[in-house]
Amino acid sequence: MATVGNTPLLDSSNFLNLTADSYLYWGAHSPALRRVEEAIVASYRAKSLGEGGRDFLYAAERHTRESLARLTGRNASEVGMLGDASTAWSAIANGWKWKPGDNIVINEYEHPAVFAPFLRLRQYGLEVRVVPRNADWEMPASSIEEYCDERTTAIAVSHVGYVTGLRHDISELGLIADRVGVPLLVDISHSLGVVDMDLSAAALTVSASYKWTLGPYGVGAVIWNQERLPDFEPGSVGWRSLENMFNDKRFEEINWNQDGTRFQMGAPALAEIAGLGAGLDTILELGIANVEAHSLALVAAAITGLNELGLTVLTPSDPARHAGNVAFLHPQGEVFARRLADEGVLVWGGDGRVRASFHVMNCKDDVARLLSAVAKTLTEMPMERV
Repeated sequence: MATVGNTPLLDSSNFLNLTADSYLYWGAHSPALRRVEEAIVASYRAKSLGEGGRDFLYAAERHTRESLARLTGRNASEVGMLGDASTAWSAIANGWKWKPGDNIVINEYEHPAVFAPFLRLRQYGLEVRVVPRNADWEMPASSIEEYCDERTTAIAVSHVGYVTGLRHDISELGLIADRVGVPLLVDISHSLGVVDMDLSAAALTVSASYKWTLGPYGVGAVIWNQERLPDFEPGSVGWRSLENMFNDKRFEEINWNQDGTRFQMGAPALAEIAGLGAGLDTILELGIANVEAHSLALVAAAITGLNELGLTVLTPSDPARHAGNVAFLHPQGEVFARRLADEGVLVWGGDGRVRASFHVMNCKDDVARLLSAVAKTLTEMPMERV
């Protein structure tokens, strides 16, 4: 049996328009998957078929919801599709029930998509509590619990943080949320499609479509666990949020859909939703356990090599604490990333960091190319001692 990570799970011939020797940019967005493009084109062309075309498009939407549910271990009825993850988080924040003086607990590694909608509510009396990182860049669950009190109304967290690649234990955070007596809100944009997950502790889950799921931009998914958060009403509503848009009392009350589709407002990006479905199906066919083992093996090798180069690696070495991203410090992260691109290695750089991401198309040859390119670039751009 081949050693995990020695060969790609998905050959590069399945992708379009690749120019770099090593594509390690997945954490920003995935490269263009041929299968996704075909699904998008087929769905767009279906518009010419009138009612039959609409049936085709809505069937593709249902299929995507089902595939997302399979990948997350949830039910398709819990899934709603919006324009993007930020739209979903705004719908959640604007529908949240709280009183002036209440607080929501986030942490220093959160993306603005998660915290900005709640930050806007500070002007009305909601406190946003930010848990700081440890000196070793860790963010233990106990630190999050310490910031909760009797006025806490929710805990919001990214399953995998975009800053360091740290992966939280959702089950552990769920137990904390239960002890505090509040819902757990989770963003899985940096874990969906690359690690297996149990979302039973999350009341609401949100994901983008264009990273590890191999999908396009333009779709935001919500998973609503009604057992943990019954009767939630999003802060945004449209005609597709309604169970019956022709209801006799439509001018008197909102007759919400009774499942996750209440988050869907209007006519969605159906072609892009079909494209997301094609990406999700690719991950399902490869097997999420295989994808996770593959990516974690590559990240582990990269962490070892980067440490040997004397870099400050921000990503935890414990495989239970990371996913597909590995990040290290460099004061000129953006310039450093451009230098790596000149060497044929595409990574993300900025904010004093460089982030490489490993997924289904990568193998240990990509780790070797990354380490070689980093070593060469460090001779030109040595770390500044603080």
